[in-house]
Formats: sequence, C-alpha cells, structure tokens
Amino acid sequence: MSVTFKGFVREGNHVTHTIVTWVRVPPEAAFAYVADITRHNEWAMNEIKVMPRTPGPVRLGSKYAAVGRQGGKDWPSQLEVTGYEPSHRFEFTATGGPIDTPDGDPHRHEFLFTPIDGGTELEVRRTDPAPPNLPSWLFMNILAPIVVRYARGQRIKTIERLRERLDELADSQAVTPA
Repeated sequence: MSVTFKGFVREGNHVTHTIVTWVRVPPEAAFAYVADITRHNEWAMNEIKVMPRTPGPVRLGSKYAAVGRQGGKDWPSQLEVTGYEPSHRFEFTATGGPIDTPDGDPHRHEFLFTPIDGGTELEVRRTDPAPPNLPSWLFMNILAPIVVRYARGQRIKTIERLRERLDELADSQAVTPA
C-alpha cells in the first residue's frame, strides 16, 4: 500500500496534516515500535538522537531530550508522551527544534493503529501551532500552506521509511519453513 497524504486543516492558530498507510504487522507490533521514541532515528528523514529523561519503560508522561540535525544545524527539543493506549494510540509533543512553539502549545505527533486485513492501518497526524514570533494571520494564511506543500514530500518520505521498517519487522517475524 502506498502512503497517502490526506490533506491539512487550518483551525485557530494550528495546522494539522494527516498521512495514512498500511503495514504488514499487527497493531501491537506497530505500536511497540513507534512508541519506542529512541528508535525514531531508524526512520526519520533527518538525523535525530533521542535520550530518555524518565527512567523505565515508555509510558504516559515519559520525557526525552532530543537533538535533530536539519540544514546543517543541531536543533535541541524536549519530547513528552501525552497519549499512550497500547496497540491503539500513541502521541508525543515536542518543543524546540527549528520552528519554535508558544509556551504550553507544543507540536503534536499522533499515531493511530487500526487492525485491517491482517495488518495495521497507520494514521499519523501532526499538529503545529503558529510560531510565537510571527503574527498568526501571516502563518495561517501565507506561510502554513507553503510549509505544508514543502513538508508534505518530506513527511510522506518519513512515513514511507516507517512503513519499510515495520515491513522489515514483519519479515523478521515470519516463520521460515524447515
């Protein structure tokens, strides 16, 4: 199955875009892989290092420090798990990075896992607030549509890479006849 960009929605001072694909692993396996934020570097388009700040396994409220490299520059950010429903929904927020966020209004990354045809439909939603140093009308009406058009290709490639990694996981779990 291909990766499908479902479009973007402007609502208030936020822009949300949605991408959907299907993977050959069950929701439990897809969720476990995506929820391990320290492995996001395996499928992200840009180099990223993620270090846990909360001890123990990932759970609601787990925090991470991340450094992503874009445009030849390191961009530190703070991540927090804000949605954790095993095999159904995983969400984390991010502050910092190349596009700053208003206090208390971080970037949101949500992953929804639905069992379909022996695999999983994976729906990925990203919501970005208007940067605090720009008038919201400028961001919402001029910059957001341009950024979404540019980022669309990058985000589709990112989800394609995630799908490839999950398909590799499916292949590695397949039973080979003796």
